Amino acid sequence: MSRASVEDLARTKGVGLTKAIQLKAAFTLGARLSRSEAETRTIETPEDVYALLGEEMRLLGHECVRVISLNTRFRFLAVDEASRGTVDASLFHPREVFRHALARQAYAVIVVHNHPSGDPTPSRADSLVTQQLKAAGELLQIKVLDHIILGAPRPDQPQPWFSFRQQGVL
Repeated sequence: MSRASVEDLARTKGVGLTKAIQLKAAFTLGARLSRSEAETRTIETPEDVYALLGEEMRLLGHECVRVISLNTRFRFLAVDEASRGTVDASLFHPREVFRHALARQAYAVIVVHNHPSGDPTPSRADSLVTQQLKAAGELLQIKVLDHIILGAPRPDQPQPWFSFRQQGVL
């Protein structure tokens, strides 16, 4: 429901246009509140990243790559959008990721992207770009703490994300 457009919500029996706008605003406000609370903490784990961006990115109907820039104590500096893709693909190059990190004078980054399908399983392209990010980070001396793919909570999957670091790739 949170991903539905205002028009789709308004077509639901018993929901008119006004209520649809209120619902959409409530979903957006909830996602922003979740993010603002997470911005005050250290960001190191997939759980931290999900608290920061999970609700917000779950609402997107397209793939989006974001970069979380961190200082030397792994405290939040900023979140920047590196790429916006289609329903099932987001083409990005490590230079877009590190452009934001360099501008923020970040010590470390966590790269995050969503899968609108809700399934966080990485594709072959996701694995390849992770290796490229790791190599570029080493060259630039910016730590790539993780590359996390966000999905949606489902009964058949224990967690709504995939962490390359947890899998031993980073």
